[in-house]
Amino acid sequence: MKIGFEAKRVFRNFTGLGNYSRAVVRILATERPENAYVLYTPSQNQQIGSELVKAFPNVSVVEAPVKYLKSVWRMLSITKDLRRDHISIFHGLSNELPLTIRKSGIPSVVTIHDLIFLRYPQYYKFIDRKIYEYKFRKACENANRIIAISQQTKNDIVDLFKID
Repeated sequence: MKIGFEAKRVFRNFTGLGNYSRAVVRILATERPENAYVLYTPSQNQQIGSELVKAFPNVSVVEAPVKYLKSVWRMLSITKDLRRDHISIFHGLSNELPLTIRKSGIPSVVTIHDLIFLRYPQYYKFIDRKIYEYKFRKACENANRIIAISQQTKNDIVDLFKID
């Protein structure tokens, strides 16, 4: 099986979402070495994340083509790369999936860490809240499966997005 990951946080976040993302890839690459794991990222950071590629021959990286705006690639164009690479399933590790994932026919999973921007909107700029809400809601609507990291996150997805 060839598993693709939206891996921006693998290479960009030293804590939190980055730790979670690296742990998922590391554990899967260790426990299921028969699979291939492809990390799709706008760009690599050699300080973090690169150890996964060095440590595991079954882990590889695909970076955004230069000709695209990286955010457009992550949200729309990436599915062309997923099909080209014959990805069996795609996992959005940090709250997002490409908007075209369902149309691509590639099964998908998204991990939702929290919806704190909706629970405590006063701590977020209006535009940020609207962007997060759109991306997170679309990811939940388009995913074949949703991983909520806590019971509270699950409750929020059900209550706020009306997704069960």
